[in-house]
Amino acid sequence: MEPRGWRHGSQEASVGMERRTRGRWIVGVLITGLVVLAVGLGGWWVLNRGRQTGEAPPSASVAATGGARVADSGPAAAPLPTGAFRDIHKELEVRARAGDAPAAYRLGQIISRCREYKPIPGGEFTQMLAGAIAHASGAIRMGSRKLDDPDLLDMLLYAKNEADAICGGVGDLPASVRKGDARLWFELAAERGHTKAMTDYGRFAFDDFASDVDLLDKADEVVARRERARGYLRRAFESGEPESLLALAAAHGNMPFLGRDTTESLAYWKAYRQTAPGRKLPAGVVNMMEEQLPAASNPQQVRDSQLRSAEIMQAFQQHRAPR
Repeated sequence: MEPRGWRHGSQEASVGMERRTRGRWIVGVLITGLVVLAVGLGGWWVLNRGRQTGEAPPSASVAATGGARVADSGPAAAPLPTGAFRDIHKELEVRARAGDAPAAYRLGQIISRCREYKPIPGGEFTQMLAGAIAHASGAIRMGSRKLDDPDLLDMLLYAKNEADAICGGVGDLPASVRKGDARLWFELAAERGHTKAMTDYGRFAFDDFASDVDLLDKADEVVARRERARGYLRRAFESGEPESLLALAAAHGNMPFLGRDTTESLAYWKAYRQTAPGRKLPAGVVNMMEEQLPAASNPQQVRDSQLRSAEIMQAFQQHRAPR
């Protein structure tokens, strides 16, 4: 349909073109924001409203870097290859199958997180946000927040940086690489002591089940993977991996393969905030998370979570499982 006034002079034509341009900016911001949030730290809690059959976790994500330490891994492995996935895919696979845990983890990272990633230069992304805020911030919301909300902007920019760090330069993934393959690589890395693979496994363990019917039809496999995820999280926690605290908050919250428990979820989040990476989170990210986490809790659960977080942190520092 032609914009109103299209046939009534160049000035109105210019206005129509500007409106369409603004519309493209707005759509671009929304799509990019959703993608980076899904890849970034807040994705598992803020956006994940999908299916939850039994206790199997839906697909989501928490940001992670490729430089995780590997417990008892011996001498440092050779640096991982960088560049487009089509150029490094085979080398990563060869190294992973030969026992290189970081290579296996990197394969899992790319396959699970980078399929929908679209690079947008930082300056262009900022310009898109500025344009959308200037022209339509009141009409665009994510949850209860308008697009010009400082915390939301903080979250978007933080999550974009995390997504760029993981997926920048990776390029398109071939159709032959299935998203469900990530689980196998995370499992391979976890079995070889990679603690971040242990924390990520549960988030992607069920991606190759396309529907709730698949989950029900393969109930034994679902249970086996859930128990494996449970064991990995325990091992990562006892090894002192800070990201295990964040993963455990999710595993008791919106990805309840350990059983939904608001008090436990809040407690693990509060414990994570006491770790070095937790203290480095931008204020806006913390504000967004802490707005979401207590939303379904009552005052008693909030109080209990404070006491529980102290117990969790003590166990974490002593490298033992919390009671």
